[in-house]
Amino acid sequence: MSKEHEMPEKKSSVGVYVWRLLIIVTALTAVLYAVVVAFPHNRMYKTTASVVLREPDKSITLGFVGDIMLARGIPISIEKYGSGDSQFIFSKLEGLKKYDVLFGNLEGVISDKGKNVGSIYSFRMDPIFAPLLRRVGFDVLSVANNHSGDWSVTAFADSINKVRSAGIKTAGGGLNIIEATSPSIIEVKGKQIGFIGFSDVGPGWLRANDTTAGILIVGNNDAEIISEAKDGVDVLIVSYHFGEEYKTESNNRQQMIARGAIDAGADIVIGHHPHVVQEIEVYKDGLIAYSLGNFIFDQSFSEETMRGMLLEIVINEDGTFSYHGKVVQMNEWYQPEIL
Repeated sequence: MSKEHEMPEKKSSVGVYVWRLLIIVTALTAVLYAVVVAFPHNRMYKTTASVVLREPDKSITLGFVGDIMLARGIPISIEKYGSGDSQFIFSKLEGLKKYDVLFGNLEGVISDKGKNVGSIYSFRMDPIFAPLLRRVGFDVLSVANNHSGDWSVTAFADSINKVRSAGIKTAGGGLNIIEATSPSIIEVKGKQIGFIGFSDVGPGWLRANDTTAGILIVGNNDAEIISEAKDGVDVLIVSYHFGEEYKTESNNRQQMIARGAIDAGADIVIGHHPHVVQEIEVYKDGLIAYSLGNFIFDQSFSEETMRGMLLEIVINEDGTFSYHGKVVQMNEWYQPEIL
């Protein structure tokens, strides 16, 4: 083949190569355009932003209410106005499950055992209420109060078991002195939250010992018990059944006991027994709520006893806290509602 014939052949190969390259570039441009049209800039930005990980909130939110008594007039209300459905009494409650931990005072026992020891006011609640309280959102209940022994130590021990079987921890009492003095602990976001409780209004005969179920009574070794409990937790809540009934201000003894608990290592002190709301005090680095009043109780003889407080405490990662009180209002059927 002569050189004259070779040159046109080379020109033809280059032309084909250029033509193919042009087609590829055009195709890629079309694909890129389609992608841009299908996913505009702002949409692509939003998609990327939606998967950006946020630092998890490590603050802890605690909820506290006062006296819970589900006997006497409460079953009558349930039967008359709630068609016998025990859930009726809780039907106005909303938002309690948002708390990392929810605490209240169980005023009496949840049991079908024991016998009335002779008190004018003896509170024994139907066992159906243990799982219902758990369903409402309760995590811890204080069992140290003047009505804990109304139906004998047998009913008290049975109540401890029924409450725990429902998934609720107890504070202030146990099946022996070791359980009573050991804090109930709930882990929240890597922090150990401990609860312990005392009664300053008896019954003294129900004091826990080595072999018998009972409660903690305010005494000479409270500071030691609190200090030891604090050693095993990050945050310690101490509850007290103390004060004078129907008094809207704390007395000197309450203040001495509560402040002593803070001095011994408690971070938060929660009070109950007066059946009405009392003041909240910031003492040193701790918080004291002297009485949260009634949460559920059939004391309809005054506005104050039909109204309690839901105390919300937020503990920040650095250990600082904030708090806010919400009104708990019972209606004529004894249904509590958070206002």
